Amino acid sequence: MQIFKIKKNDTLPVLAIGLQYANGSAIDLTGAGSVFFRMGNSSTYAPYFSGACVVTGSTTGNIEYRWIGSPDTATTGLFWGEFTVAWTGSRVTLPSDHSFQVQVYEDYN
Repeated sequence: MQIFKIKKNDTLPVLAIGLQYANGSAIDLTGAGSVFFRMGNSSTYAPYFSGACVVTGSTTGNIEYRWIGSPDTATTGLFWGEFTVAWTGSRVTLPSDHSFQVQVYEDYN
């Protein structure tokens, strides 16, 4: 994934992604208890925000994080992002080999 870019306090565009294992196969989200999007500070790795995702394709791993504007995009800066999927007794954090960047830009309104 490229850097995801959004303006401060905006709620669009939706962060939509197809979750995959490192080998490229889609993650089957059938029976997943939760899917969360998490953002952290890009320099200290301190957690900044965590919010629930909407599953849009159970067998294809398709999910969306729908921004709410505050607190998720209330602070400008560069953040790391990742997703956590939990089933009863197991969980996986994706992408499994790295995090992706989320850039929240200043809004001049």
